[in-house]
Amino acid sequence: MDTISLYKQRIDALMDIIFGAGVSNPQTIIEQLNYLLFLRALSLKDDEAELLGITDESEKIFTGDLAKVRWQNLLALNAEDLFKTLETSFDLLQRTSKNPIIKLLFRNAHIKIFDKPTLRRVLHETETFAKELDSIAHEGNKDVFGDMYEYLLSKLSSAGTNGQFRTPRHIIDFMVKVVDPKKNETILDPACGTAGFLVAAYRYIAGEYTSDKLKKAGSPRAMDKLSADEKNFMFNHMFTGFDSDEDMIKFGMMNLHLHGLTRSRLARQNSLTDTSGMKDKFDVILANPPFKGVIDEESVTEDVRMGTKATELLFLRFMMDHLSVKGKMAVIVPEGVVSNSSGVHVKVRKMLIEKGLWAVVSLPHGAFNPYTGIKNFIVFLDAEIARKKSELLFLNIENVGMSLGAQPRPIEENDLPEALQILDEWRSGNAVKSRLVTYVEKSKIESNKYHNLVLDRYQRSVDRKDTKWPMVELGEILDYEQPTKYIVHSVDYKDEYDTPVLTAGKTFILGRTNEKDGIFRDKLPVIIFDDFTTATKFVDFPFKVKSSAMKILHAKKEKADARYVFYVMQNIAFAFTEHKRFWISEYSKIKIPLPPLKIQKQIVEELSNEQKLIKDKEDEIIQLKEKIKQKIAQIWSE
Repeated sequence: MDTISLYKQRIDALMDIIFGAGVSNPQTIIEQLNYLLFLRALSLKDDEAELLGITDESEKIFTGDLAKVRWQNLLALNAEDLFKTLETSFDLLQRTSKNPIIKLLFRNAHIKIFDKPTLRRVLHETETFAKELDSIAHEGNKDVFGDMYEYLLSKLSSAGTNGQFRTPRHIIDFMVKVVDPKKNETILDPACGTAGFLVAAYRYIAGEYTSDKLKKAGSPRAMDKLSADEKNFMFNHMFTGFDSDEDMIKFGMMNLHLHGLTRSRLARQNSLTDTSGMKDKFDVILANPPFKGVIDEESVTEDVRMGTKATELLFLRFMMDHLSVKGKMAVIVPEGVVSNSSGVHVKVRKMLIEKGLWAVVSLPHGAFNPYTGIKNFIVFLDAEIARKKSELLFLNIENVGMSLGAQPRPIEENDLPEALQILDEWRSGNAVKSRLVTYVEKSKIESNKYHNLVLDRYQRSVDRKDTKWPMVELGEILDYEQPTKYIVHSVDYKDEYDTPVLTAGKTFILGRTNEKDGIFRDKLPVIIFDDFTTATKFVDFPFKVKSSAMKILHAKKEKADARYVFYVMQNIAFAFTEHKRFWISEYSKIKIPLPPLKIQKQIVEELSNEQKLIKDKEDEIIQLKEKIKQKIAQIWSE
């Protein structure tokens, strides 16, 4: 059995055993395994101290009353005594240890596997599994415990809201490679969760400073190119992480510990409320800060106040304030950061540009499933790169190597390697031509009063020569039908019909799509067929159409998905808007990119996810308005 299959199989088996004992919350299961793994690791540390001849009791952990809870002693206990001893030991470790990491890790710790025989079985299964990993580590794969733990943490995706702390591994690795951290740089994640960014940065640096000879020999992160002082800096001073959630900090500490980073600075601290007067500057900042919540303005430390409660903006302010002069930053942000027009959003975008923004990467909807379907971007800052550039680089990534549905799975389509190459070339001074990239003059952005970082604002017309997909004329994929045999209505939410104006209107019509699919917004005008079961949708264009030119456009099913064509047609860049009328013969010659049907459906799925989010938000607004209405009515009735 290969190493990956081994630890995946063992972890799954351990979780199944605990689940079978009545512990149903994945976070609780991971927490319990966390305590056991850490107890074992601490015991091994004492064993190593004894082998080295260290007699100083202050250098050991399991002395005095704690001697009885050393791992080997626990293995000898029966089920009843084991439960009592573990519960007592957690309290002792938290109260008596002088090690701040141990005190925090075992704070409020309790045994939650109440079935005592199961607890003993889990302890022994953990020992058997860990000894297998010990053997693999002794053969040269020092990262095996870290790899195992990262797989364990991936199970948090099913632990309710805690899934929001997980950033997909391939996105993290992409960001780290772009930032390219070096051996002498300090690294911060101010909302570190399970320390995924810090561990990824460590793995990247360790790999960069390992010779090809040792890599080929099976030691990919031996770091033989680093001096003793440089290794000391890495393990003692390089990594810093903050998080306000105590459980996440515990998971993060274990993650770092199993990667050998036992003395990294990881603290339970809210970067927005607990950092008043903090002057530390960092050379690299990597983060995916929380952006769903709001915070009481009075709670925010004065250092980062901006007249907003939006956590994503406050975190950006904190990070920019704590970036060193030559610092580098990569941060995931929600769509509103690059597009919203509020005064605070504009101020933050100006700060980003001033601090060295050099690239904005658009990720596809669904890239963060199953944790969130929200549209996200990555902003990259590096003052040294930005100083040499008069343009900003915009990347539009369509595929990340995983499907974009609710249950992601690996797929062949992946733009991340090409995107990485484009960013590396741009950093070196070379502009690559690609369908993924557009370069925009900074002067254009700075002359826009909102400093928008949305590419469409600066793209009036687009050169499609390098598009990934073939350009196909609409006439090749659409059939045309005169709408004389249909009853035409304009429909609103209340289904109150009135007569639409079709003469000299702005719209062509695309059909026919079953309305029950929920693909399109209800407020769009529609043509209702005689049976009132199917509908077509209007597509707005920047020119007028005579009623005699109105057509129902049917997508040829063997070539195109009607929903895909609908979305793409709304974004056609017209170079002939001076026309007062536009006829079907000219219209048929317009070209659009046409991927294979399979890809069309994937794109539609992505856009449909966003439509669902919009609908959910609208429902929330309606419910809130109804609550307000009821509250006012209640006031009148009292």
